[in-house]
Amino acid sequence: MRCFLAIELNEDIKEKLEELKSCFKIDGIKPVEKENFHITVKFLGDIDEEMVEKIKNLDLSIKPVKSHIKYMGVFPNENYIRVIWIGATNLIPVFKEIDKKLSELGFKKEKDYVPHITIGRVKFTKDKKLLKSKIDKYKHVELGTLEVKNIVLMKSELTREGPIYEVIKKW
Repeated sequence: MRCFLAIELNEDIKEKLEELKSCFKIDGIKPVEKENFHITVKFLGDIDEEMVEKIKNLDLSIKPVKSHIKYMGVFPNENYIRVIWIGATNLIPVFKEIDKKLSELGFKKEKDYVPHITIGRVKFTKDKKLLKSKIDKYKHVELGTLEVKNIVLMKSELTREGPIYEVIKKW
């Protein structure tokens, strides 16, 4: 079962992301569906039922934290754009804490943490200049504050139309 740990977003932030995403209607960019917006805390990959149970038995509850949803960035870099994202502040301590707990189950620790919300994936681009100028235009965007209180374990089923996410457990 393909799984990841995530932070869910409120409707207000999703609406603002949806609005921003509409500015990137460019050939070759596959936008993330509104209902699929989230902050990935840790991608777990394909794991079996036994591992799912072990994860469900962990205490992954967190202290509430305010995260500012702002700044546009890309992966892997501005010369080779594959992912367009919006950053989320104040979450690195949460990511580190969760990563530490999962490392005890044998998951590899992350090298670094970039809390973000993916808004689009770049499959190809005919006009790199246009894409870069739009990213520059929204580089300092601010979408508001998210009150983060929970972590969720998500199941991800890949389909031709895109991924289907289902919450397995909420802490």
